[in-house]
Amino acid sequence: MGAVKNVIVLGGGIGGLTAAHALRRIGVSVRVIEMGDRSDRIGTGITLLGNALRALAELELVEACLQGGHGWDVVSIRDAAGNPLLQQFSPRIWDPDRPAALGIMRPRLGQILEEAARTSGAEIAFNTTVTRIDQDAEGVTVQLSHGETDRADLLIAADGVYSKTRQQIFGEEFKPHYAGQGVWRYTVSRTEAMDGFILYRHPTGRVVGALPLSKELCYLFFLETTDEKLRVAQDQVCHYVRNLLAPFTAPELIQAADLVGEGNHISYRPFDVLMMPAPWHRGRVVLLGDSAHSLTPQMTSGGGMAIEDALVLAQELRRSRDLETALAGYCVRREERVKRIYDIGYAICNEERNPMHSREYQIGLLREGYAFLSAPV
Repeated sequence: MGAVKNVIVLGGGIGGLTAAHALRRIGVSVRVIEMGDRSDRIGTGITLLGNALRALAELELVEACLQGGHGWDVVSIRDAAGNPLLQQFSPRIWDPDRPAALGIMRPRLGQILEEAARTSGAEIAFNTTVTRIDQDAEGVTVQLSHGETDRADLLIAADGVYSKTRQQIFGEEFKPHYAGQGVWRYTVSRTEAMDGFILYRHPTGRVVGALPLSKELCYLFFLETTDEKLRVAQDQVCHYVRNLLAPFTAPELIQAADLVGEGNHISYRPFDVLMMPAPWHRGRVVLLGDSAHSLTPQMTSGGGMAIEDALVLAQELRRSRDLETALAGYCVRREERVKRIYDIGYAICNEERNPMHSREYQIGLLREGYAFLSAPV
């Protein structure tokens, strides 16, 4: 028997649902508390690199994810007209016969993880919040928004970068800050030209990225550097995105610009970042995913780090009968690894905001990060 028999997970996102599934696989009773409704799942897509696919394979989730998304191997840089400048293949670190990385729509990934958690035996309560948390030497008690009280051996706070649980348990000083960049994401129909991770570079320095999500869809992304968080009125969003695409003459980008406003999803997110110092637990409350670490997206590893968190936490809770030992082991294995990727992504972000080196410097940082991610968790 491991360190816990029952767990409450706050947050039904990528990290929370993966943790619920991982814990049920080792016989732990799990209840997930999610403030949103299942129908609230929105968003464009997410990229999962080989390290995340390796963790999903260990949890027997990777096949469903591959079927629900689009695997890819090719990384290419093209000019504004779509002509190739550089192309290389990403290493297949988790299985030599399977794709190096995966793009998938966030709602589809959420559906897959929810189905896995429920099938494994986890209970999931939507439209529910926690109004109070009390812990003692024997367990942790939560008061729920509809009046119910629940109790468990451990509370996993997977409630995101703006985690109220982190604020309550760890204090106000641990909060995210704006990194000086944000990203537009725009879901479009995928053409044959969009066969992997693509960067279209314009002579002015502007860059548009593309990532495949399925046979039919991909998303485009545009990084914006601003000293203050960008705010665009909703009725100006389509015009703004068309202007971002206007300098590019690649046929697939012209087609995407023509379809702006035709019902395809567009979102903007500022990079509010956070790297919690260890330990990530206080008593019987432990942080997981964005509540512990919110990364800039340059390493495309935010979701992957949450998936790894879930796997490692379940492993440590199974390995030790003592909860403090298990949680300390989880932090030792995760904090250094995540911080390395956080630091690399932040360095690339700062270089994009205020270039101080040649382009080879950023490429070197990316290669360093990918090599580090390929190492075992």
